Amino acid sequence: KNADGAKSELRNALLVDPDNIHAADLLATINVSEGDVQSALRSWNKTGRPIVDDILHNYYLTFGSWVVRKAIDFRPAEVLKYAQWKTTESRLFETNGFANVGLEIEPAPVADQYNAIVRTTSRTNTLGGLAFNIAKGLPLKTSYFDLWNIGNSGMNFNANYRWDANRRRIEGLLKVPLPLPGLPQLELGSSWRSESWDLAPVIRPESLAGARFTYKANALRIYLKDIPHYRVEIGGGFEYRNRAASGNLPELFTDSRNTGRFMADLNLRLMDGQYQNRLRVEGFAARRSILGNTNFSGGTAELNNRITLSEDTRTYVDWTIKAGTSRGRLPVEDYFLLGMDEKPRNPLRGHAAADNGRYGRGPMGTDFVLLNFDVDRRIARIPMFNTFDVPFVTVKWELFFDSAKTFDRNRILKPGKLWLDTGGGLRFETPTNAFIVVYGRSLRDGSGVFEGYVEHRLW
Repeated sequence: KNADGAKSELRNALLVDPDNIHAADLLATINVSEGDVQSALRSWNKTGRPIVDDILHNYYLTFGSWVVRKAIDFRPAEVLKYAQWKTTESRLFETNGFANVGLEIEPAPVADQYNAIVRTTSRTNTLGGLAFNIAKGLPLKTSYFDLWNIGNSGMNFNANYRWDANRRRIEGLLKVPLPLPGLPQLELGSSWRSESWDLAPVIRPESLAGARFTYKANALRIYLKDIPHYRVEIGGGFEYRNRAASGNLPELFTDSRNTGRFMADLNLRLMDGQYQNRLRVEGFAARRSILGNTNFSGGTAELNNRITLSEDTRTYVDWTIKAGTSRGRLPVEDYFLLGMDEKPRNPLRGHAAADNGRYGRGPMGTDFVLLNFDVDRRIARIPMFNTFDVPFVTVKWELFFDSAKTFDRNRILKPGKLWLDTGGGLRFETPTNAFIVVYGRSLRDGSGVFEGYVEHRLW
């Protein structure tokens, strides 16, 4: 009953005899039973196994969803490799229709072959889920509404309404998996915003009289994303924004000029062992000659890194380096904004993005650099028995240090300081997302922020 001791002895046996099929098979079996598919498949693959006899979905020969069948990147009569399973898993999670995805491998009736069992937990439409969506956003003054797997088509509709008086927002997104090789995802989105801004903390003194203004906009968005391999994700699309800002800062487009932005992104996973990393590059461009009333462009590059200090205690060191730059006169909403919000794009965790609901408190600029450094460790894993479609929640503590600096080449905002923030908090992780509660403190100005926010899990 000492699984850790057994794995240690089996690894030692394989060091002596790398071709010991029995040891490799037993080690992989233990790893699969513990949910460590990566280690299991890598152990099996060294001996040319497991050869797939049949593929089952939730232990059934017939697939319960065409989406699962289309996402699978491996075939019967072939060796199931880790990269093929990880690609399958990434495609299924990208649909947003599954709360959890897993793999089991069992011996098949055919000698030296195995059945690959793809396990999925589908998100469901229930009254309890509807009530939870309404309740979970109350601290953020936000209500959520979700429809999963509409008509068993694999399509999902997700919407939210933020009723904060200074930051009202309605968003809706229809996500459509396409029946094409690789299961690309088509996103059709729409949003409405009505927000009060106050740039007094960050604007230059000569423009202070126009620091307060109102921003309104309707936007339509179309985006296509594809995962040909789990190490490579690509996407691109277009957004048209019908703006109606009102203020006295024409340099920041506090008027009714509209924008049409083309967008593209690329994700590359370069290393995937004890050290993992991911490079994400995003670009955007608006051209008056195509659609809209403005010309500007820009992009960001982000390198995420993780080192596993201890697999047994789930102790990790994560750090991210991110930078952004732009060209042209930017509408105020396209400036890079650093600080904490319910879904921060550029988390500087000792600063808030808004003050009393008004955007403009956090550092802003046409260019920025940002470093996030974290150490986290698992405290507990709590089974949820698929309550609200969540099989379990992992609880972790974390300590962090952030550093950032912003620049404004248009010389409207103040020169940015070198910000240094530190703090700690708790992470509550599901297989796909994390809710984080942190207290962060700015070492430069002594201010503190207590904030809860949601992020999509990367690792």
